Amino acid sequence: MIDKKIIGNTQIFKEFSLEDSLYWFDFKREKFLHNIDTFYFSVKFQNDFRFDSDDDSVLKFRKFFEQKVSKLNKYDSFNGALDVFFEGFVNTLFFRPFSYGGYYKYCLECPEYFDFFFAPSVPCASDGGESVTPECIVQIRSYPLWLFGVVKCFEMALNYVEIIASEFGLSIDKVEENRTDFCWHSNYLRNPEKFFTPEKFYKMRVDRFNSASYHTAKVGRNDFEIDYVSMGKRSEKLFIRIYLKSKEVVEKGYKDWFFKIWLFNNLINRYDFFVYEYAFKKHSWSSMDLGRLQFYYDYGSDASYRLECSDILEGRKTVNTQELKNLADKLTPKVNLIMNVEYQVMRKHSKSYVLLPRFDNTSKGYSKRVYDFFDNRALITDYLTSKCFRLVDIDSVSDSNKSRAPDCKFWERLRHTKLVDSPTLPDNIKLVREYHRKMSAEFVKESALKSIVTLGLYERGFNSDSAIVDCFDFINMLNDNDIYNLSRFKQKKIKQLNEDELLDVHKISKNSSYSIVINESGEVIS
Repeated sequence: MIDKKIIGNTQIFKEFSLEDSLYWFDFKREKFLHNIDTFYFSVKFQNDFRFDSDDDSVLKFRKFFEQKVSKLNKYDSFNGALDVFFEGFVNTLFFRPFSYGGYYKYCLECPEYFDFFFAPSVPCASDGGESVTPECIVQIRSYPLWLFGVVKCFEMALNYVEIIASEFGLSIDKVEENRTDFCWHSNYLRNPEKFFTPEKFYKMRVDRFNSASYHTAKVGRNDFEIDYVSMGKRSEKLFIRIYLKSKEVVEKGYKDWFFKIWLFNNLINRYDFFVYEYAFKKHSWSSMDLGRLQFYYDYGSDASYRLECSDILEGRKTVNTQELKNLADKLTPKVNLIMNVEYQVMRKHSKSYVLLPRFDNTSKGYSKRVYDFFDNRALITDYLTSKCFRLVDIDSVSDSNKSRAPDCKFWERLRHTKLVDSPTLPDNIKLVREYHRKMSAEFVKESALKSIVTLGLYERGFNSDSAIVDCFDFINMLNDNDIYNLSRFKQKKIKQLNEDELLDVHKISKNSSYSIVINESGEVIS
């Protein structure tokens, strides 16, 4: 759908053919996309993990990790992680020391996918008996959840825990949800700053939270942008936040794969995708208007406007933020923003849920509770979005009790969003992964190039040398210690990346077209 009321007066739309307009600007308005964005689960073992335990399996477990810590401190402090691989693992996990909550001191990491936090000992119960504190907490990150869905990710992560337990002879007692982030991404709000004005938001909200926290950002000379609205605290049973997700992705410089997911699900169009990608590479939300000028320069046809865009982009002409915004609005449409509504539900809240037996999960054994939790997802989200926090239509409030008012249109659409286990189609998973790898590489490349040029200026002062000279001089500066440290850092970096995400890279990588020759000897370094 193309909203001609919004983009019809822009210069680029007047120049585009109908076919080009459909290609660049077509998308679905008022679209919502739901998923579980982060999921933690806890694992309680039957074994005695109290401090003075004499359980052989527990002692074996502790000895293994104590040896890892000792080896890391003695030999491998530069790498910051050690390989851990047991038979049955799909990927090697990496061990690193960790400290959380006073009990969890060891972390096994499957980069970008899972983190497994282990406690070598746990406190006694209040009556001095067996501990009720889980010995293992598992975090499933957002990347695999958006690609594969929460059920498959849970099963993948639990499989690692079961293999680790089997290796040491530990017996799993129960598995329970620990924290769940339910989120809704949406392009529904074209002007969030008008929808979420403090006065209007206060009138719309129906909840039991005492107050709301606001964060705004200045846009141009007179406008502002709602970055973030939250209710509650992160440490409490329930924490709710509504924020500009697309800005978070651009500014934090990670989760670039969301651009592809939003595009595939029609939350943004190809034009939005172009501008978001431009700003992401610059690591700057303020570069969004520059990205719009870049789009016009690349695809517009008016020579005078293209020249003006070029002058600004190349730094030959300086404009203030308001002038830049005015020009971008004249030439191109505003970018469709993605808002995120997120409920962070802690175990302290969800343990009171009465889960209905929609399916018979008795065969799941100690993980039955988690499968029941997943099966009740629709009921849980319905409860959260109707009883815990909702937004009502203030024009329909007829008396002092606004809880009787119906939901506003935005909230009504949110509550009727289709729930699927994975919003990413199988055919698109490969494309998302390839895009993530490509964007990460370009992001690092741009950062490295800027650093090399800056280093050249520090080393040789202000100069008019070619940038290629800076690159070659950087290579020539390296000594044996530098090469050694780079080699060690490479090993560390390998342990911070997921090998599945880097499979078959050699099939699409380009061969280098340059060689380095030592002038004195003529030796070619490959």
